[in-house]
Amino acid sequence: MDLNEIRRDLADRYPQWAPLLETVGFREAPTLEPADNDGRTIYYNSRRMKYYTPAAQTFLIAQQVLHVQLAHDQRGAGKDKALWRKATDAVVNLMLRQDGFLLPEDSYQRREAADASAEELYELLLSEQPPPQEDQDREERETEESDEIRPVSDDPKPGDSSQSRAREIDDPGLAAAVAGLAEMLEPTMDLDFDWFPGDTIRHGVLGYRFRPYPVARAEILLDTSASVAEELLRAFVRGVKALLQEDAVVRVGCFDTRFYGWQDIHTEEDIDKLELRGSGGTDFNVAVSAFTGDAENQIIFTDGYAEMPQQRCDAVWVVYSSSPIDPKGGRVLYVKPKEEKEKYEIEFLIT
Repeated sequence: MDLNEIRRDLADRYPQWAPLLETVGFREAPTLEPADNDGRTIYYNSRRMKYYTPAAQTFLIAQQVLHVQLAHDQRGAGKDKALWRKATDAVVNLMLRQDGFLLPEDSYQRREAADASAEELYELLLSEQPPPQEDQDREERETEESDEIRPVSDDPKPGDSSQSRAREIDDPGLAAAVAGLAEMLEPTMDLDFDWFPGDTIRHGVLGYRFRPYPVARAEILLDTSASVAEELLRAFVRGVKALLQEDAVVRVGCFDTRFYGWQDIHTEEDIDKLELRGSGGTDFNVAVSAFTGDAENQIIFTDGYAEMPQQRCDAVWVVYSSSPIDPKGGRVLYVKPKEEKEKYEIEFLIT
């Protein structure tokens, strides 16, 4: 393989690539099959390249150049590496094929790449994967354990929901709470539009598409210090998720005096598997510090029995008790029982 000849060929074919071809690194990697990149350097296996025609060798280097240009390595952070590689290869391969390259026989192709971004194609590939055997085994164990009665300790420890002392609370009228939230969250449930890398390349210039993307998204913090019934918490999450767009990601986290991390909710099954942890006291400073700041909606579901945080937080506080609260910033949604009709009303307070 004559790397310098390939680089000259690509620079002549696509003059716009010349600066990138001068700055990107090229390095021999004898274990690859046959080329790859890390977002800054293109690696190639000369021995494996010998099995390809000169035209195919040029294609393989052009493929890696496009991966670098489209920042596929950076965009793949947190994704399954093998599936992300397939998704990005399918998109890039189609672009190069449409621009006149002849693809090697072993090139990965998907017809869906014509109408999908790399991220969208990745989600499709992810949905086609069978569940790991360990997940199936865990589901079976959880089903069996759900029928067992767990012992209750007299000495509950924070972070261990299995040792929490259950405290009975009245059903706070979740339907009413969700109705109130719908009014508050409505402005953030629209689509937004932006330019995204497209699926075509003409004369070395990437095409871009102006397309919509959902902006509705929520982060929900559940106050688990009161050992609230798990089904009540799941019902609240289910109600909020139903308010948002179908493909919106909802993050859910539990807290008491500690924050136990975020869990992403995509489907009803995710809500059923939601891990609910916590017991003991409540620290709202811990709660408001847990929000990432990139969610369209921030919601705290709590009984309100704790000192308010000093930090301002633009969140909706859903309070299912008679405890009045006055947080800095945000909005408070009270759910209070009507004494006469045993139904529930909602009061709104903007602070």
